Amino acid sequence: MERIEAWPGELRTLSTGRRAFVRHTTSAAADDADARDDRTPLVYVHGLGGSSTNWTSLMRELRDDAEQWAIDLPGFGESPPGDHHTVAEYVADVVAFLETFDRPVHLVANSLGGLICVYVASRRPDLVLTLSLVSPAMPQYRLPWAAQATAVMALPWLGERILRTVAAIPAEKQAERLTEMLFANAAVIPVAELTFAAEQRDRWTRQPHADAVLLAALRSIVAQYTRPGRRSAWYAASHILRPTLVIMGARDALVGAWGRTRWRRALRYARLVYMPNTGHVAMMEHPRAVAEVIREFVRDASRIRTSASIRRTLDRGMPHPVAPLAEERNHASN
Repeated sequence: MERIEAWPGELRTLSTGRRAFVRHTTSAAADDADARDDRTPLVYVHGLGGSSTNWTSLMRELRDDAEQWAIDLPGFGESPPGDHHTVAEYVADVVAFLETFDRPVHLVANSLGGLICVYVASRRPDLVLTLSLVSPAMPQYRLPWAAQATAVMALPWLGERILRTVAAIPAEKQAERLTEMLFANAAVIPVAELTFAAEQRDRWTRQPHADAVLLAALRSIVAQYTRPGRRSAWYAASHILRPTLVIMGARDALVGAWGRTRWRRALRYARLVYMPNTGHVAMMEHPRAVAEVIREFVRDASRIRTSASIRRTLDRGMPHPVAPLAEERNHASN
C-alpha cells in the first residue's frame, strides 16, 4: 500500500505570542531555486479535531496552481496548546499568520476553520482576496445527528466523562464512528488516505492536552449560538467584502446542507456549490472535485474589478460568470 506523506512544515511564533505549526508546499513554477511565484498563495484552516494534514490531498491537487500554506491551530496537530482555545483566540491567530504575507491570500477553511475565517474576512478584508468555505460550522438551530451528539459534549463535566468513556473503546470502533460522522461514503477514499488520516488523528489524540483543547474549542463554538445581533457570526458573514465560495455536502452529518438557505440570505452575491454524496470534509472525500471548484472560483473571482476593501458592500455583487447564491450549483464528485 502506498504511504501518504504530509507536506513538510515548521513551528512559528505568531504575533499573538502563540506558536503554530505551518505546512507549506511551493508550486511547480517555484521549484527552481531562482524562480519566484507571483501568484496569490492559498492558505488553509482546518476544523475541530482536525489539523493541517486534512488538506494533504487537496494541496496535492492544487500544487501546480500556487504556493500553499496550511496551519495547525494552537493545540491541534503539531501545534502546542495556548492559554485559551476559543473562536476569538483562533481568529487572532489566523489574522496574525495572514499578516506575515506581503499580499492578501486565497483563504480556504473547513468547519470550525470556516467559522473562524468568516470573522477574519469580515474584519480584515485587506488580508483576504477570496474566501472559500467547506462546510463552515456556522450557528444553526436544526442540527444533524452527529452535530447533536457532539453538542452534548459541550455540557460541563459531561464532555470530560464522554471522552473518558470513548478512550476505553477499541481504536477500530472509534475510527468507524468517526468515519460515519465525517464521510458520506468512505469507500471512495483510497485506503492509504484513510490510514494516513487515522494515524494523524491518533497521533494528536495521544497528546496530553488533546481532550482539554477539543472541549474548550467545542464549547466556544456552542457559545457562538448565544452571541447577539452585531456580534454574531451571521452578522459578520453578511459584512464579508470579498468574493466568497461556500461548499456544502448533501450528506454532511455535522453541518446540515439546509444551511444553504441561511447563506443565501447572509451573502446575496457569492457562489454556493452543493455536492451530492458528500460528507463534512469534502476536500478529503473528493479532493479532485473540490480542487476543480476552487480553481474555477478563483479564476472567475479574479475577473471582478472592485475596491471591496474600502466599501461596505460590493457594487452589484459578483457579476457573472461568478454565480449568485440564488443560482446554486450541483457539482458531481470525483
